[in-house]
Amino acid sequence: MTWLLLASLLLGACSSPGTVKEERVSTDLPEQGDVFGPRSDFVGSPFPDIGLSGLFPVREARSNRIAILDNGDDSFAARIRTLKAADTSIRIQALIFAGDESGQYIARLLKEKKAQGLDVRVIVDAFSNPSLQTQNLYFDLKQWGIEVEGYEAMLLQWVNELPVPKLVPHVDPDQMDKRFHEKMWIIDGETDHGVAITGGLNVANEYFRIDTRSPDHNWRDQDVIVRGTVVGDLVTAFDRNFDYFVGIKKSRGIFNTNLYWDATRKVLDETGRVHFHFDSDPELEQRVLQLAERDPPLEFHPARVRFFQNRPRFHETYIEQAYLKLIHSAKKEILIANAYFVPTPRMIQALQDAARRCVSVVVLTNSPETNDLPEMTMVGRGHYRTLFSVNREPGVTTCRKPAGIRIWEWQGGKAGKAQTDGTMHSKYAVFDRTIGLVGSFNL
Repeated sequence: MTWLLLASLLLGACSSPGTVKEERVSTDLPEQGDVFGPRSDFVGSPFPDIGLSGLFPVREARSNRIAILDNGDDSFAARIRTLKAADTSIRIQALIFAGDESGQYIARLLKEKKAQGLDVRVIVDAFSNPSLQTQNLYFDLKQWGIEVEGYEAMLLQWVNELPVPKLVPHVDPDQMDKRFHEKMWIIDGETDHGVAITGGLNVANEYFRIDTRSPDHNWRDQDVIVRGTVVGDLVTAFDRNFDYFVGIKKSRGIFNTNLYWDATRKVLDETGRVHFHFDSDPELEQRVLQLAERDPPLEFHPARVRFFQNRPRFHETYIEQAYLKLIHSAKKEILIANAYFVPTPRMIQALQDAARRCVSVVVLTNSPETNDLPEMTMVGRGHYRTLFSVNREPGVTTCRKPAGIRIWEWQGGKAGKAQTDGTMHSKYAVFDRTIGLVGSFNL
């Protein structure tokens, strides 16, 4: 399904162990050309007016810092800390922004920041947030002046998904299958103190590990937090998504729903805003408050970074290209963790070729018992036999070091113990323990 291709992804060639104060950067980091080649080696959008314009450059270690957010509770704490410190702007994009306890808490902070005069913008996916409580949460944000693209009252957001080629360029009949899967959390992005969080996490309880009472609601995931010049690239990526939605609406003249929202807000300012009651669990509310007060353990390191964005509606495939380039250049080891591992023929061929070079390839994905979409694991298993066939080839069996392809399925806890965690929703990879990919791109 093409919607799986839409993701935002950060690449970091991390420094050797050390703190930011030491300002140490490994001297054996690969140069840009060694990993990806020149800009012209990438295939851009087939639309002439877009081409390679969506491709971001490498940002150097001297002006960028990165820290790992090891799980959802750390990511939630870091997000809240950055949100409370925001003084200029807030940009949030997620496939899912749920109206549960964590979403309600974040929404309250967003309204407070809007009241303080900050520019607050949110993008959600039009088809991935159908619950009435979540839709009411979006209405509440909108009536307080916060733009929420991907939402319309009375579930009318599907209208903005209909392709109208004569009005909007670069659309095709199957664009409704190309979802907005990106996850970006950008605070004060246009300032010199901007910070951004990206990775696999949506905005919902299961991602932030709010409800630890059940493995089904206690997921495993991965984010990174970045500071420096790369934050500006995330701002650009967010803004062009936001402008895409606004442009569609403007193209429809009197049917531009933003015009009606402006009129609705004026009426509500005079008559009083709509009051919503949101269902919540007191125990989970308390858990949210506890996590919000945490001081997440952040160890920032200098890093050469590159932000990749896929916009499938413009037929961009930069993230897949980055994966393939890094697989082809790996010399010793490839480690991949991905929630939904259903590799394409090109990916299968690249991994097999790596094994033939005596590279150790290890994949971690979900078992049917832990996958929130168990059918994805079953489909992925259909490729295991083909992948494993390379392990029997003489060129692989005679390698001097461990080589070949191994696939491990996440069980949600330690061997022999009761399951404690649910879906492993992470999407990251490490190549030769030198370059890492972290993002929301499903394989």
